Amino acid sequence: MDFSLTQEQQMLQDSARRLLEAECRFEARAPLIAAGSFDRKRWQNYADMGWFGISLAEEAGGFGGSVVDMTILMEECGRMLVVEPVWAIAVLAAQTLAALGDDPQAQQLLPALIAGEALPVLAHNEADAGGLTEYVATTATRDKIGTWRLSGQKALIIGGNVADRFIVSARTSGNTDDREGITLFLVKPDAVGLSKCDVRLIDNRWCSHLELDGVEVGESEVLGPVGGAFEALEHAHAHGIVTLCAEAIGVMEKALWVTRDYLKMRKQFGVTLSTFQALQHRMSEMLIELELSRCMVYRALSRAEADPESRRQALASAKVHVGRSGKFVCGQAIQLHGGIGVTEEYLIGHHFKRMTTIDSALGSTHFHLQKLAAVERSRPPSRAYPASRNAA
Repeated sequence: MDFSLTQEQQMLQDSARRLLEAECRFEARAPLIAAGSFDRKRWQNYADMGWFGISLAEEAGGFGGSVVDMTILMEECGRMLVVEPVWAIAVLAAQTLAALGDDPQAQQLLPALIAGEALPVLAHNEADAGGLTEYVATTATRDKIGTWRLSGQKALIIGGNVADRFIVSARTSGNTDDREGITLFLVKPDAVGLSKCDVRLIDNRWCSHLELDGVEVGESEVLGPVGGAFEALEHAHAHGIVTLCAEAIGVMEKALWVTRDYLKMRKQFGVTLSTFQALQHRMSEMLIELELSRCMVYRALSRAEADPESRRQALASAKVHVGRSGKFVCGQAIQLHGGIGVTEEYLIGHHFKRMTTIDSALGSTHFHLQKLAAVERSRPPSRAYPASRNAA
């Protein structure tokens, strides 16, 4: 099987790497983080490069690429620890809107998102969801004149501090963990009844906690069919998981090579640390974990068009392996650096912090491992060997 990039994909990777290395240097992060981890000029540069529509179909206003193209881009973002909400807007929000098909609101919003003019953010996660895509406790009730009232809370909404509108999921029928009965609404940040608390995460990205207290929205703000939003959310989360894993690959790879360069420079007992066999073995283990994680991302990509159950299992497996390997690689990078590895002024500790937030997004390692275990328990037992020596 050929895993090499096409000529167009190689050009995408090279151009993204050049731009991010020029504009997202670690030393220049502090002012941007203090200002809310968002630079409008830089964001427009990303849009001009075509990043936000690269994985969207041409009929949706995109450039006809695939999720593979977005994984290439997110890997480069991971290498440079990009703090802008590229993943939250260009993947989660964009794929949610694209999955709604010919919905007029989505068709109107997508071109503006691709052009970098609109900043919609998916507000779906809730504190008690634990990773379940179908978990929605926020409620939406409709009165006699057709006005909807939204009540509930949304937690850890990446990019919520800069969003110009929220794509809010709310339950219009059913129980909190039913797949049917979920509806999407467009809500403006200044809507009456909406309270927003912006929080900086440990990896220096910003997120928001939302509280909706009877927020009123009209029929024109309903996205897609009433009660039928689960498929769009699952589609967006599938793209979100695989691109998040690709970002983790970039985080791990950069941490590995920075550590290699440090060991070649740092001396102990008159010789460089890279000559110590024990440290060479440690570096080889880190490389193995990195490449195994890369293979799991390839496997998840190969199941992108498979049946839903196969796709879910491949995504869960990738999330488990990447989460474990990422913490190992970045944790070992800190250990090999010593004390400097945990300082705020040096980049290695920030790679570990980003891996920590990646591991918890869209379901933790433990959550996805439980999903895989549940699938295995539901399968009938099989015997690899005959029950007795006489069995044929």
